[in-house]
Amino acid sequence: MKYLIEKFGKINTSVLFLCIIFLILELIGHRHGETSLEDVLFFPAFFGYVSCIVIFKIGVSLRSFLMKDEDYYDK
Repeated sequence: MKYLIEKFGKINTSVLFLCIIFLILELIGHRHGETSLEDVLFFPAFFGYVSCIVIFKIGVSLRSFLMKDEDYYDK
């Protein structure tokens, strides 16, 4: 346990343990989703992961054509 805290840090270790607790709760508990897709096992985690990747990719593509030159304001 001490090695884990030294290697990853206190915040990362805390987030890791929260993820493990939520994983256990996901397997034990029963969610009541509004649609049948929301009742699929680990759907919120998968949806959040995919959403994060999509938002990141959109941000990178927006940066490529919205970014100005370094001396834009000096002109």
